Amino acid sequence: MSARALTILTTAALCGACEFGKTTIPDGDPIVVVHAVLRPDVSQQWILVEQTLTGSAIDLSSGSIPGNPPQVPISEAIVTVVNVTLPSDPCGATLFTEAPTDPDLPRSLGLYWGPRDCPTMRTGDTMELLVETLDGHVVSGRMEIPGADAMVLRVEADSALLPGPTLIFNRDIDTLDAEVFPTVGRALQLEVHRADSVGMPIPVIRLFVDTTRMTVPGNMTNFFAVVLGEEDSTEAEDAQSVFRAGRYYAVTLALMDDRFFDFARSGNMPISGRGFVNNLEGGMGVFGGIVAESNQLKAVGEIDDAREGAYTMQGTVDGRSVNIDVELYVVATDQDTTATSAFVMGQWFYGEIDTSADGLFVGDGFALTIYKTDPADSTILSSHVISGSLGSGDTFTVDVYDRGQTVVGQLSATRVSTTASGS
Repeated sequence: MSARALTILTTAALCGACEFGKTTIPDGDPIVVVHAVLRPDVSQQWILVEQTLTGSAIDLSSGSIPGNPPQVPISEAIVTVVNVTLPSDPCGATLFTEAPTDPDLPRSLGLYWGPRDCPTMRTGDTMELLVETLDGHVVSGRMEIPGADAMVLRVEADSALLPGPTLIFNRDIDTLDAEVFPTVGRALQLEVHRADSVGMPIPVIRLFVDTTRMTVPGNMTNFFAVVLGEEDSTEAEDAQSVFRAGRYYAVTLALMDDRFFDFARSGNMPISGRGFVNNLEGGMGVFGGIVAESNQLKAVGEIDDAREGAYTMQGTVDGRSVNIDVELYVVATDQDTTATSAFVMGQWFYGEIDTSADGLFVGDGFALTIYKTDPADSTILSSHVISGSLGSGDTFTVDVYDRGQTVVGQLSATRVSTTASGS
């Protein structure tokens, strides 16, 4: 037996007779956490006020702020923001409240809303935050309002001054270039969203850099979804690729101030608590600002599947004339089932449409779902499936089904092109 092995056995034998003492760790003291990011590009500001978990048993079944991990909201605090650069601000010291006058605004304990268009915020203005809780905690912070002379998106030779015209973006060969020209500010943040089946925005990816320019390749992989295990087996390509041909995307550029940038780039280690860059006195969190603009991107791709291309479809749905153009793309294949997306434009049975539809191919048979949503609250007003089989010719028949899976129309479809938009 080696000396090392003998040492290990001896140590184990000695420890077998050891008794470890028991120590009860007391509950920690709660710390006030404030999330306040001012946006002069929107009309109404909001601030979250919470507290850290202390280790004591609490009831999180109600009262926690929706859309966040379990946290403890702090209610009935006095939350004010003052523009110290503008003593004559007509808003005065802006008081934020958990009971906003607008009934359409979300309400929750710990969620505080300012009045519309207050406080006054101009590029370069210095703002001060003050949060006073019922138990005597006082949190304060200071920041400077960012501003940009221009925000620009470029796709090869085309460009858009945000907000501007829709840019056509070939995800297979193009590169997206984003740039902000700051007056006051620190860094660039880029977010990509797509609309879900009812028109609600779904975040695809969020990136930020310590510069004012960023380049994103069209075939970029959403590595965050892969690392975090967010792949959906039915739409694996969606989880792995930022852009999918046949879909519209909203690309948002934001200029961050230095305090929000510090908040975004730092993290709180769960055990040590180290690593987080805090800019508040008397608590922790962020008091910062951003300005943002969005632009629509139409993602197309190379035609590399015999089923892809442009089709015209004419006929009637619910007794009304229909004349639409469908630009169809194959996305990802799983055995015999293939995901597909398409742009649908033209005269639909309820009027003009210009939308993106998702569906499936099974062999040469396809089905695409077209939704009509209420722009006010994005509820579904109608849902129809167009379904057919491409067959061997360029002309074929498409059936239209309503939400009850009843055939309510029939279209004559013709393939007219095998090139992408803008090609």
